[in-house]
Amino acid sequence: MRKEVAPGQASGMTNPFSRTRVSRPFVLAAAGAVGLLAPLAAAPSASATEGTAPPACVQYYSSWRYTQVANNCSTAVSISVQYTNGQSSACQTVQPGAWATFDGYGTDMNYVTGLLTCTPAPVAAVFHATATTTYGQNLYLSGDIAELGGWDPAKALPLTTDGTSYPVWTANLQLPAGTPIAYKYLIKNPDGTVIWESGDNRTATTPATGSFTADDTWR
Repeated sequence: MRKEVAPGQASGMTNPFSRTRVSRPFVLAAAGAVGLLAPLAAAPSASATEGTAPPACVQYYSSWRYTQVANNCSTAVSISVQYTNGQSSACQTVQPGAWATFDGYGTDMNYVTGLLTCTPAPVAAVFHATATTTYGQNLYLSGDIAELGGWDPAKALPLTTDGTSYPVWTANLQLPAGTPIAYKYLIKNPDGTVIWESGDNRTATTPATGSFTADDTWR
């Protein structure tokens, strides 16, 4: 079985608390941003204690309308924008080399004061898989993150079915928000042996908020 390759590294950035103000609204496209950022030879890790300032490889640009947060770290980082009067934005996870857009002001038209690391709420995930089995066989889900068992068949998550829904099997769970995942289905036989589905790992990215649904067919 082929495992998902680790994410590549992105180039680094400058001080996370430098702020750029403009006199008109803007959305900073990734291509346009390249000229503003000084790349590093290797991106540092984004590890930081929750509720503290993010590492220097996370930078933001703020206008009266938008706040753009760029992650030039080698790992994902979850960020909340802080405004005056103690207001905070919703927490968003920003992948390495990616950007996230927040409001440029708080609910009282108050301005941005900085960033803090945070833990986003998990998203509700539903996996539907159409698979034909024989008596005693059961369908499971496994993937590259801890919530999906880390590719360990012993930790794979069971899907369920019944007489009205078969051959469609379903699993309901919670997954980290804004996170790329790789996963596959497997069948466990009554004797304990395992059959993995064929083909490449399935891939998806969970949304920053809301819910996630996968509709798959056994291969």
